[in-house]
Amino acid sequence: MAFAFLAISAGGCASFRDEAPSIDPAAPADIRVTLPAPPEGVEACLRRSFPEIPDRSLTTGDVVRIIGRAKVLDRAKAACGQRAMAWIEAVRRDFAKP
Repeated sequence: MAFAFLAISAGGCASFRDEAPSIDPAAPADIRVTLPAPPEGVEACLRRSFPEIPDRSLTTGDVVRIIGRAKVLDRAKAACGQRAMAWIEAVRRDFAKP
C-alpha cells in the first residue's frame, strides 16, 4: 500500500509543472544549444595548488616566501573565480528560460 502511494505521488511530482523536459544529450544537434567557451585560463588558474611547504624546519625567510606566494595565489584565484562567475551569470542570462 505504501509503495503504491509513493509511486502515485512521485508520478504526480513530475507532471505538476508545465515545463518541457531537459534536453537529452543524445538529441539531434539542431535542437541542442552550444554554450560559449569559458574564459581562457580560468580552469588552469583554479587548479593551481598551494605553495609547496618543505619537509624541514622552516626559516623566517621560508615562512615569508610561503605566505607571500599563498597571498598571490589567493588573489589570482579570487580573480579567476570572479571571471568564472561572470561567465556563469552571462550564460544563465543569455540561455536560461525566463
